Amino acid sequence: MIGFSRRDSLGPAEMFPAGDPAYVVSFPRLQSGNRIRAVERGDPQAPPIVLVHGWGCSAYVFRFNMPALANAGFRVIAIDLKGHGLSDKPQEADEYTIDALVEHLREVLDALGLDRPALAGHSLGGSLVYHFAGKYPERVRCLGLISPTGLTGVPRMGAYHFLTPAALVPLYRRVRSRAIVRAALRRVYGKRGHFTPRDVEEYFAPTQFPEYGPAIRHALHSYDWRASEHRELPTVDLPAVGVWGSRDHMMAKSGMDIYRRLVPNIVLREVPDAGHVVAEEAPGEVNEAVLSLLQRVYFG
Repeated sequence: MIGFSRRDSLGPAEMFPAGDPAYVVSFPRLQSGNRIRAVERGDPQAPPIVLVHGWGCSAYVFRFNMPALANAGFRVIAIDLKGHGLSDKPQEADEYTIDALVEHLREVLDALGLDRPALAGHSLGGSLVYHFAGKYPERVRCLGLISPTGLTGVPRMGAYHFLTPAALVPLYRRVRSRAIVRAALRRVYGKRGHFTPRDVEEYFAPTQFPEYGPAIRHALHSYDWRASEHRELPTVDLPAVGVWGSRDHMMAKSGMDIYRRLVPNIVLREVPDAGHVVAEEAPGEVNEAVLSLLQRVYFG
């Protein structure tokens, strides 16, 4: 059902981490003037890792990863990218190109006072941290690529673009639909897990902000999802791990083969029966892979 009411969803204080004292939430202002939300867990003096979500998500996607990484001795910071979650949502389409998001991530690291953290990203976030490392390798300690999209194209992207024309942008400020959220979750899950009513509410919650719909639409259209043969891509000579699910319908396995070529020091791990949201479906495997990288890089 599609509705227009904005009073029937989780309020900002009820969204993850919903006041859990194990987390610290901040809203740093960036050089551009935008404010973003950062959700942090772990010892502030510990080696840092920044987690970057994908399109239409938020820090919530890492809810099963943050405790394990923090308990292993790391400072874990999950951000809401601009346009998402509880971060500011610029309404200009050019705010969401690859180049713009790379600079956005640089501003985020600057605002958080992080010189050379580990970076891990899921989906669009995986593609983003790869491109960031390609431009600013001196700002990155190592990379975690979790179901990273963008090197083999995205199935049905043409249909998604067709169904979200610019002419309807004013409408996107008003329309809200849990049915769309449920349909999206069904598509990105494999056979390792099942989404819950709480998951639907968390991913539905940002629609209470009128700026969210246009921002998400612009991110869908402005980011470069094309296959790798259509553009030049950097080689990244950093320690890295790549994790994806065997039932991921949003990216082809060949995409990881391309990352193997572009990131020569990457260690790849396929998770049987998991879908695109492998960090939600199989957090144990993802945590193990990322921690193996962090332990090797930070502690030898």
